[in-house]
Amino acid sequence: MAQDEHPTKPVPSGAWDTHHHIFEPDRFPFAEGRHFTPSRASLEQLKEFEKSIGVDHVCIAHGLSYGPNCTSLLHYLGSFNGAARGICVLDLETVTDELLDEYHAAGVRSVRLDFFRFKAMNDVEIQTELITKTAGRLARWGKPNWSIQIQQPNLKYWPRLRQAINASPIPVVVDHFALIGGSSFLANDKSSIVQNDSYLPEEDRAGLKTLCQTLQEGNLWIKLSAPYRCSDLDPGFVDLKWLVRLFVDANPKRVVWGSDWPHTQRHKDRVGKSSTSEEPFLKVDDKGWIEAMSRMMSAEEWQLMWVENPNTLYDNAP
Repeated sequence: MAQDEHPTKPVPSGAWDTHHHIFEPDRFPFAEGRHFTPSRASLEQLKEFEKSIGVDHVCIAHGLSYGPNCTSLLHYLGSFNGAARGICVLDLETVTDELLDEYHAAGVRSVRLDFFRFKAMNDVEIQTELITKTAGRLARWGKPNWSIQIQQPNLKYWPRLRQAINASPIPVVVDHFALIGGSSFLANDKSSIVQNDSYLPEEDRAGLKTLCQTLQEGNLWIKLSAPYRCSDLDPGFVDLKWLVRLFVDANPKRVVWGSDWPHTQRHKDRVGKSSTSEEPFLKVDDKGWIEAMSRMMSAEEWQLMWVENPNTLYDNAP
């Protein structure tokens, strides 16, 4: 064992998977204008997957391919008898307080912001406007009941995002390592393994510092999820080890784990392809990644990430 590695650890009892999807278009049709069309991934397959890795609690992320119609999410939450949590998608122009009350009673505790729909992936002003409007709409539920979930790839945006997040009355969660590419990913070279931020442009290094400061300040959370969106070095994704440590060291009480099952295609792999053509899922060694990740953390940090932190974020689900 390398001197800087912790021992391998099992997934602890009470563990959460805080980010995954269910796609059953034969039961719940996808929305028009979606940015991609996933293959079928059923509720039964999800349950089998979670059991195989030792997860007890799930937080279902409503697929953006369904748009803001969350009929499927409510159906799936009902199948867990109140023990699951959900992340919805909202149309702020039409959603009523009565519908939000229904969502809350069903176990919904977070809102995904669809930056694709609003052409906001590369526009920080639209991003911050969506965060601010959504937070204002959900403020009546207060902390820690609801949160906002975002996914965006621009490190240089974090000084501006920090302002909006710290002003938000509810927490904000950023997905998938904040989409920070590991050295192998950015260099498109599996031999390129750098365990610090030196390979990032100066503006990105400054943005990453601000992201970590925002984590420390406490209203931002981060999902250590979907490492294949940031690294080509599966299953251990060793060029992300420094990022795992950076985020955990910044605030071990603000990191959670997510599988991103059933592993939809990476954004860069969709360029030039039809959004209505069914795409296959990626093959990911989830158990291999979990084992490798366990060696990057202490036992206390591991327990926090899997159990205590998601219990706090998702309102202490049973």
